[in-house]
Amino acid sequence: MRHSPFDIEEALRVPDPVRSKSKPVRPQLGVKPGVTQGAKPEKTNGLRALLGKQLLPLAMTLFIGWLVWGKIAHLDLAAIAASITTIGPGQWGLAGLATMGSFWAVGQYDRVLHAQLGTGISARAARLSGIAAIGLSQSLGFGALTGALIRWRMLPELTLWQAARLSAAVALSFLAGWAVVAAVAVLAFQPDIPWMKSLATGAIALAIAMAVISVYPPGPLVRVPWPSLRAMGTVIGLAACDTILAGLALYALMPPEVSLAIGQTISAYLFSLGAGIIGSTPGGVGPFEATLASLLHTIELDQLLGAVLAFRLVYYALPAMLAGLLILRGPRSCSLSREPGLVKTKSAPYLTPEMEIQLFSAPRAEANLLRTRDFSLLTSEKGRPLGLAAPIGQSLVMLSDPIAARGCPSAARDALSRAARMRYRMPAIYKCGARMAASARKAGWKVLPTAQEAWLVPARFSLEGSKTRQLRRVIRKAEEAQIKVREGARDLPLADMDRVAQEWLGMRGKERGFSMGTYDRGYISCQRVFLAYQGENLVAFISLHESRHEMTLDLMRAGSAAPDGTIQLLIIEAIRAAAAYGCPRLSLAAVPWDGHDDDALTRWLRGKFLAKSGAAGLRRFKSAFAPQWETLYLAAPSRLALAVAGMDILRRVTAPPPRPTANPMKASRFATHRTLHLFRRRPTGAG
Repeated sequence: MRHSPFDIEEALRVPDPVRSKSKPVRPQLGVKPGVTQGAKPEKTNGLRALLGKQLLPLAMTLFIGWLVWGKIAHLDLAAIAASITTIGPGQWGLAGLATMGSFWAVGQYDRVLHAQLGTGISARAARLSGIAAIGLSQSLGFGALTGALIRWRMLPELTLWQAARLSAAVALSFLAGWAVVAAVAVLAFQPDIPWMKSLATGAIALAIAMAVISVYPPGPLVRVPWPSLRAMGTVIGLAACDTILAGLALYALMPPEVSLAIGQTISAYLFSLGAGIIGSTPGGVGPFEATLASLLHTIELDQLLGAVLAFRLVYYALPAMLAGLLILRGPRSCSLSREPGLVKTKSAPYLTPEMEIQLFSAPRAEANLLRTRDFSLLTSEKGRPLGLAAPIGQSLVMLSDPIAARGCPSAARDALSRAARMRYRMPAIYKCGARMAASARKAGWKVLPTAQEAWLVPARFSLEGSKTRQLRRVIRKAEEAQIKVREGARDLPLADMDRVAQEWLGMRGKERGFSMGTYDRGYISCQRVFLAYQGENLVAFISLHESRHEMTLDLMRAGSAAPDGTIQLLIIEAIRAAAAYGCPRLSLAAVPWDGHDDDALTRWLRGKFLAKSGAAGLRRFKSAFAPQWETLYLAAPSRLALAVAGMDILRRVTAPPPRPTANPMKASRFATHRTLHLFRRRPTGAG
């Protein structure tokens, strides 16, 4: 992309033959949530291909149904009837209501995990698939296998591998939530089992440690996708709702003449559930009953087993049958979410021609940070790109202004808020301009100055005058050292640039990330580059983001042999080139705002950031070009969200750069297998 803006616009209208491998790429006008870029619809040859794709899911569904029938057929129905004759209709009704509430919570596990993993599946489809998977797999056993196959059946937009990973994540999240709930029950009811108190204390300590890491992770763990505090709290709350209501269903089915405290029954159920999970038998049969009998030893065994049999009918058999019908019916429509969401681009920095045009049309050239893999594309419910956003820590942070030239600030902000709510994070906007900040303030958000961007008009820039006296003196040193500047061609000297970048890294210690670009061969090949040579030896280079409206300084890398003034000379040549191309604005990028804050916490956070950023030297460096200064802002719905976002951004900026990987859990509208419906709705008006 190192040619005039007019050439860029023309070139982007046709696919790059190198990238497309001689196959034409059909532009996609609008990126839809949940759509994997570059995916192509599968071609099927009628019923044979349809049955072939559905054979395994359908076969497993029939096999599961056969297993359920086998279990029911071998039960002694007369013995069951005799053991539950004392249970009244009110007890059955209360147990049924508790079961419904418990399975509502069960479905929410999947909704939370889909949101955390960014699958793009709608909340309704996630809940239904979770209820179906857990409702049947808890009775059959082999939870990892049956849960994965059922979710694959109910969500054909996922691959079998994705469904398996999702099932494992749901199981682990439930175990973590159950451990905390059971630990609280142990500490509250103080059972006469000493080792259980030690385990409970350890579980609580581990949960607190996870919460601390989520808020303020150590340096090596900053980029680990920890769940937010809200997500952790939601999972624990759902686990409490699920298990307490299940325990209430068991309590409701106890014989009326049995005098038993509700708290004692629920805590005994929690511990027995853990024994059943460890035993890994279908429904926990055996370990569950043995543990429950030992904890509720004051009840006659025949009465207790009668209540447990009734409980298994209400909480296991009935949900299993309903889940089986739901699985046989299969999904009735597309499971992808129609809410605003995040769409990751391809792992390579080379984007589709459609997206290249979108970035080149953006009002701020920093939109090209989409190539760094730190950001995803924030899209509306209709799939229209709105901006760049990244989930970090407890926040979902949008960078700068809307990506469209005439983007509506309120629309982007509302989409960000909805996407953040779905991901259990707090929304924030970082380094936005005055228009976006005013819109946020009008909506009741808190706004804080966070940076000042240095910019100039290339056509009006001049080295003459007193304001650039210091700059002229520094540049003269580079010219006396015989530094020559060339604009990078399409074939960059990447080996020499690698060497300079490594030398710079050795002197500076580490790269920064998030809103700052990091050196990568593919990434820098998408930028405008200027190279500084001393003889034939490359000693420094800079790169700039580019759009129709501006160029923005990004990377500045100088090797150990670069004399004073080399970087400044490179920037001067970039300004001259921008003027020649007719670029209306060149940004020297931003420096931290150094004003006074009245709030003590904000003042402390800003001090930490200024200490790590080297702001004073950076401001002096950019001031030598006599630029104009534009204030940029941080906006969030509350003061707490503002402070948390500031901490999250500070941690991410100083973290190591990300690896270029795509989201492996993203669903695709092109199903991995076509769904074969056994029950279809008749068309309207059919006779």
